[in-house]
Amino acid sequence: MQGHFEDDRRVDRRHQGDRVEMRLSLADAVDLGERAPRLHRRVPAALVIRLVQHLDEIHPAITLYRDPTATDAWVRCAAAEAEHLADLLVRAAELAEVPMPPEPASGGPFWQDTACPSWCGSSHLPEDAYEDRTHFGDLLSAGGTLIDLLLETAAEGCPEQLEVTVAQHYRSTRARVHVIKSEQAELRLTPAEARTLAAHLLKLVQTAGLTAATTWPWKPIEGVTVGGDPAFPCPHRLPWCSGHNKTEITEYRQLGNHLLHSGPITSVPYTTAGRPGSIDITISSLTDGAQPFAYLQLLGGDGGAELDATSIDQTITALQFTKKFLLEAQPGT
Repeated sequence: MQGHFEDDRRVDRRHQGDRVEMRLSLADAVDLGERAPRLHRRVPAALVIRLVQHLDEIHPAITLYRDPTATDAWVRCAAAEAEHLADLLVRAAELAEVPMPPEPASGGPFWQDTACPSWCGSSHLPEDAYEDRTHFGDLLSAGGTLIDLLLETAAEGCPEQLEVTVAQHYRSTRARVHVIKSEQAELRLTPAEARTLAAHLLKLVQTAGLTAATTWPWKPIEGVTVGGDPAFPCPHRLPWCSGHNKTEITEYRQLGNHLLHSGPITSVPYTTAGRPGSIDITISSLTDGAQPFAYLQLLGGDGGAELDATSIDQTITALQFTKKFLLEAQPGT
């Protein structure tokens, strides 16, 4: 989805998939800084995932960004590492969804009022600080719980690692899934979010294994312009999109920017006071899985349209066709 041009900087010479964004309900909102309007200074926290392959790399990497505004990846992992992470996330979600036992604790410290969940492997002590009174899960049955990140720079001879654990404070209503990078940076997820992330990772792993498309034309579309500039083929390969100019494509490379896809669907001619005109219908959609929508525009005439019975029937038929097209163009269909 990157698009390539002769004057690309070296850092931009890469293949890059469309981003996948998922909200993080347990993370603090992202502060955009003082330059942002006061009422819009903070945006919901989200994890951004995408496939990236630089031109000198043999395989794509699956990259994770901690928030929608980040330019540096939090984690870069190979397909096998992402698949292992997905397996651990599903296993952790299964444990985290196990309800707390109703029976009281037997022989535990004074502060523990209920028994440990079946997955807890912690030894609780009376002198535990309040924040340390936590149940921690054991994922050994799911295989190795540490994932060596081969694409990350090693620190003092030790590889960067990811670890997945389950934790629940003794006064919390539900357990959380924790993804920890080298015992420092941490990502907290609800069980549902852990399953969602696992599904996204597995889908990207599958995409990373697809055969490269060598027949996609990447040159200006003859006779087509957008905003007065030559139009290039849609990098998302949407068959109904008329294309984008170079500025639109290069700006979309930056996190947080969107790309507006648009293409003509049909046109209904009419005549008003002897002046010909038409009702032009196009379909448009923003990137990131947004629902496509139809756009109607009156061309010619005097700003309005005089429709006789035939024109009304043609307009109804055109709108029904557009509705069918919209339903078929929905993300995931």
